[in-house]
Amino acid sequence: MDSFRVVLLGAGFARTVQAVAFARHPGFRIVALAGASAEKTARAARELGIPRASTDWRRLLDEESPDLASVATPVDLHHPMAMAALEAGAHVLCEKPTALHRFQAAEIRDRALARERVALVREGAIGTPRRGEILGRYAIWHRPESRGMTWLSERRRGGGILGALGSHHTDCLRLFFGEPRSVLATVRVLQPRRGPTPELPQAGMATADDACTLHYDFADGATGLVDLNATTPYRWERFEIQGSDAALRWDETGYRLWRIAPGREPEEIATPEALRLAPRAGEPALVAPFEVMVERMYRALKGERPMEPSFDEAVAVQSALDAARASSDSGARVAVEIPARATAAVRPG
Repeated sequence: MDSFRVVLLGAGFARTVQAVAFARHPGFRIVALAGASAEKTARAARELGIPRASTDWRRLLDEESPDLASVATPVDLHHPMAMAALEAGAHVLCEKPTALHRFQAAEIRDRALARERVALVREGAIGTPRRGEILGRYAIWHRPESRGMTWLSERRRGGGILGALGSHHTDCLRLFFGEPRSVLATVRVLQPRRGPTPELPQAGMATADDACTLHYDFADGATGLVDLNATTPYRWERFEIQGSDAALRWDETGYRLWRIAPGREPEEIATPEALRLAPRAGEPALVAPFEVMVERMYRALKGERPMEPSFDEAVAVQSALDAARASSDSGARVAVEIPARATAAVRPG
């Protein structure tokens, strides 16, 4: 096979980031783009040189028989799109959060395993990791006029900061500490009014969260904190992993990583050249890291390496987010329960 045929499901993030990265890789060929608006989707396809555009994503999957379907739509569409793509014999790349809840995510995982499809992280520098803290401040919904009413403000459609960014940060803590056992969480709407804006004249009241605080417990006694607020008048993030000997800290002030140990001046840790993913001029910052993932996916589809993260990771993260919502609703700490793989989904031989 000279190249893998790709259908992009979604004309937002898929158009601005994914299409650029896939188009640059010689191992992929975008054959179709699906979107909600016929006019906007057709215009995007023309601009990107994609031969086919449609609002009927099911028809595209049936008629194009893609090798890979990339799902980047509102969250409530992830499950039906991923399941249909897998049924059509395609591999699946699915945006986070994978689904509305862990049981939908588990269905996608099990279908992928049953059809044998793939889907899309230590050196002891701090001793034994004990605690991780991730703080995020974003001006997304600082004022009503900051952003209009979209699906991202609707809980029933999978919107909210918990799924949009809390999924990333929960997965980051899993990298250092493994699966969380339980979570005590507060998930809230602090600034409910949305819009109107010149670009999005529709106004409304948000039902999806714009702030969340998650306190995780892990099996080995470590703890984790994810604290996100998307209503602040500024943007800032900080990541810190604290260990028995030292801590590692990174924040957006200068984008520098530090090792902090008792009795010593903070030591700057040089970023390896391979991780310096600076964006090209005029491009969204996420294109560069997405290009790295596209290359990894290509090698996985060629059978040269396993694909990570897989839908197993997706189900684990979704289970943690479900537990966080349940904890916030009940006011109590809730166990994180990851659905087991379906027996019928085990690979043969």
